[in-house]
Amino acid sequence: MPISDAPDSTISKLWCSYFLANRPDPDELPWGDRYSLTDAERHAIAASIAQFQLGEGAEGRRLQERGRQYATLVGDTHFSQALALFVREEQRHSADLGRFMDAQGLPRFSQHWVDSIFRRLRLLAGLELCLRVLVTAEIIAVPYYRALGSATASDLLHAISCRILEDEAGHLKFQSSMLARLADGRRSTVSRLIWRLHRLFLVGTCFVVWLGHGKVFRAAGYCFEDFALEALYEFSNLKRHCGLSSREGALAAVESI
Repeated sequence: MPISDAPDSTISKLWCSYFLANRPDPDELPWGDRYSLTDAERHAIAASIAQFQLGEGAEGRRLQERGRQYATLVGDTHFSQALALFVREEQRHSADLGRFMDAQGLPRFSQHWVDSIFRRLRLLAGLELCLRVLVTAEIIAVPYYRALGSATASDLLHAISCRILEDEAGHLKFQSSMLARLADGRRSTVSRLIWRLHRLFLVGTCFVVWLGHGKVFRAAGYCFEDFALEALYEFSNLKRHCGLSSREGALAAVESI
């Protein structure tokens, strides 16, 4: 059956296959790298990487519960499975960052106010708003990990950052696929309003992230404008995929993986 004729449940199954196949050998990363961060590098990244490591390790219980409810509603059991595999991949990022931090003697965070706000927003939201809050963090992650990979002379941190960036490219396509399905049948005026509000939320988030992580970006040679423009570029790509019909958007995303 051509993918263009596949039912939505088959598209979800394809995403499950993608996540199951995207399990790189952890030993491929240069864990034997003996480079020790300088005091200046530790000062630049310690608090920042701890916050991202905490956020990447979220279990996403409420997101997955809403995903299961939606899967039951539309009769697509693979939808919730794909969502669970996506969350598992995020947790792999957290594990890799944590292993690097432990090797360098960098302290971990057990909680952080920014992470708590994002979790609170997801707690109060339905599935689509939950996904939009999450995809905002994913968009921010793209310029962040580019910067983190260049902020120190550590080959290991550079390799971890590159691996995460490869995964994030798939994550954004996966989430554009889900958002496209959830927008099925929505009036165009409502969709435009939602995207404008989402963009405003992203811009506000960029300011908050720069305040908390500007040291990492500056160490990599970024200014705020560079960071914000990269985030808005990723947002535009997401919107473009979702701007297709819900089915076309889902197909465009899954066919590009």
